[in-house]
Amino acid sequence: MKIAIIDDEKPSRNELAYLIKEVKPDVSISEFASGEEGLEAVSAEPFDLLCIDINLGDISGISLASAARKLMPETEIVFATAYNNYADKAFEVDAMYYLLKPFSEEKVRQMLEKYARKREKRSHDTKPLLSKISLYVDKKIVLLEISSIVYIESQNRVCIVHTKEKSYRDSNPLSHFEERLGENGFFRIQKSYLINLNYVVELYPWFNNAYCVKMKGFEDAILPISRNQIKKLKNIVCI
Repeated sequence: MKIAIIDDEKPSRNELAYLIKEVKPDVSISEFASGEEGLEAVSAEPFDLLCIDINLGDISGISLASAARKLMPETEIVFATAYNNYADKAFEVDAMYYLLKPFSEEKVRQMLEKYARKREKRSHDTKPLLSKISLYVDKKIVLLEISSIVYIESQNRVCIVHTKEKSYRDSNPLSHFEERLGENGFFRIQKSYLINLNYVVELYPWFNNAYCVKMKGFEDAILPISRNQIKKLKNIVCI
């Protein structure tokens, strides 16, 4: 899950980012100090949730939200602001939530829970059968056949998507791919690796009673399985 916080006040950005991480540690958060920075960011890459202040100093948060809605219709918008008299404007851009300053962990939790409920309902309503997934590579959108992905690894805040033919680098966190590919036969063996179960060749012992998995076409790659996940994986592959 990727979140953008767009606020010209650094203490407010830091506080909101801190509270979001307290509630949902695995999210990816980007902070932007002006409306111009925020608009440039949402024009260049997708976000799942935008937290926008009303008064950004350079452009109106309402105007930014309106532009973001046109660029990313599926993105959820939250107004995180000290102003409580813009509810009608929030309605116009279909904002999901109105988060008033000073922020509290309880309200941030409510916001994230509402986001999760909306996404779950949307997935149940549409139930899309994915055959491709989009990657943002060198400012281009690359559409990959999901069936061609062997495994994905997280490395220095970048995900490397390994396919049968080549590898791609993408800025989304591994949780982003886990959410989208979980129903397509992918399994997270530990915090840094998400594998396509269709390409598993074998499980083999490793150091300290741990296990690794060997993937077809990447037999030399060492992919360790966490102790918490080895039992689940064995059950999935009927061992």
